[in-house]
Amino acid sequence: MSQRVRATALWLLASGLALSACSGGQPEGGAESTPSGPGVEEWADSVCTSLGDLITDIDAIGEGLTVELGTGDALDQVKAQLRTDVDTAGASLDTLVAAIGDAPETDGADELQDVLEAERSDMASATLDAREAAQVVLATTAVVDYLGAAGAALTATSVALAEARSYAADVTSSASAAGETVSDAFAGEESCDALPDRG
Repeated sequence: MSQRVRATALWLLASGLALSACSGGQPEGGAESTPSGPGVEEWADSVCTSLGDLITDIDAIGEGLTVELGTGDALDQVKAQLRTDVDTAGASLDTLVAAIGDAPETDGADELQDVLEAERSDMASATLDAREAAQVVLATTAVVDYLGAAGAALTATSVALAEARSYAADVTSSASAAGETVSDAFAGEESCDALPDRG
């Protein structure tokens, strides 16, 4: 092999290795990777749906605490339904917290997530207080004790419901002030439109 041919072969080999190194970090077919997680519309719907469910569940606890007791197994039946409502409200609060934390990588979403996490403290605290008060009710065995505990629990539940409704208004207000993409997503979801306002 002549020196000229050998030099040409070495140059081609070096060029091939360089091209291979440059293209090694790119996905096949030139496809770009996309961020994982929900889209902004899905995120908005998840947040609003879980918040709406929580408001409904807290209201159900209050309704259960105002049921008039009859005779026989009425106390046990009322307590069984109350226990279900309390557990459901707890699960809804957990779902809401998880939904807020699952913000997409979209302009404005991270900022709104921080705002919603900061604003939820009063609502979450009031909900936990209502659940604890309801647990006291569930621990009673006599009707007279139940009625006494139910009064305190009803007060705590009313506070929790008011805080949840106020938080819903905060969510709507904060979302409307976010970037256009996020604002439009929250405004376009039926679950968000169904949230109660502060009044």
